[in-house]
Amino acid sequence: MSESFFKKKGIAIENIASEIYLLNVNDRLPIMNELEQKYDLSRGTVQNALAFLKKEEAIKTKSRGHLGTFLEEIDYKKLQNFANADRLVGTMPLPYSKLYEGLATGLYTLFNDQQIKLNLAFLRGAKERIEASESGTYDFAVVSRFAAEEEINNGKEIAIALAFGPNTYLSKHILIFSDKDKTEIEDGMKIGIDEDSLDHYHLTKDLTEGKKVTLVNYPANQLIHAIREKEIDAGVWNYDEIIEKGYTDLNYVDIPVKDYHASISEAVIVCSKERLMIQSLFKKNISIEQMHDIQHKVKTGQLVPRF
Repeated sequence: MSESFFKKKGIAIENIASEIYLLNVNDRLPIMNELEQKYDLSRGTVQNALAFLKKEEAIKTKSRGHLGTFLEEIDYKKLQNFANADRLVGTMPLPYSKLYEGLATGLYTLFNDQQIKLNLAFLRGAKERIEASESGTYDFAVVSRFAAEEEINNGKEIAIALAFGPNTYLSKHILIFSDKDKTEIEDGMKIGIDEDSLDHYHLTKDLTEGKKVTLVNYPANQLIHAIREKEIDAGVWNYDEIIEKGYTDLNYVDIPVKDYHASISEAVIVCSKERLMIQSLFKKNISIEQMHDIQHKVKTGQLVPRF
């Protein structure tokens, strides 16, 4: 048998295992034609993949004549293994806000409830996190909906596996000034911009449009220090951290709301388009309502962060 045959069979097993993972016992198995068309596979390849899953006792099926074939037993752990997703490694922003701590705690808790092992790495910058998930260095990444859609539009081979709704990534951004008397960006100012953060970059470019300013590349998490040291005159930052850490010495103003700001406030999970099991794992095991509840409890101090 050629190497391409085994590779194609492996991809078929992974795709079909991911499809079945979303189903429950007594659900009808998708018919051959559906699987052939959805995954661009030959009938023989689909048959071989299903035969393999049955032989390995990942599934047990029973035909009900013209009604179709139904699932009698499903071993979800085995399906995960055959889709190379027996444990998850994800990446998200540094947990400097309660919302981020709540996200991390929610993911860890809800996957742990299903005996799914999860490890999280904290990387600065949505670009880096998206690239790491697209390449398979990490199984998934937590970013804003805005960042995800921006990179998808730019040709990144990623998919949004799950979206958590508005104000799950942050409540809003604000504009901070080093001068206590300033309330708007003026010509001649030095403005901090984080070129690795898609949200921060676009917000800053938007706010400085038409202004004669100097953009100074700074990691977003160093902006407050730069403001206090007067290395820059202004910069965009996360309102949640300002409030939670009691930065009462800072002079800040709200940013005029635009339509795209809602997508910046929403947390989403992205992964490689090819990693169908990762998408299935999130859809099957992560409840949006439970995630909101955990985030709220962490934010209000009712639950100790755990991740």
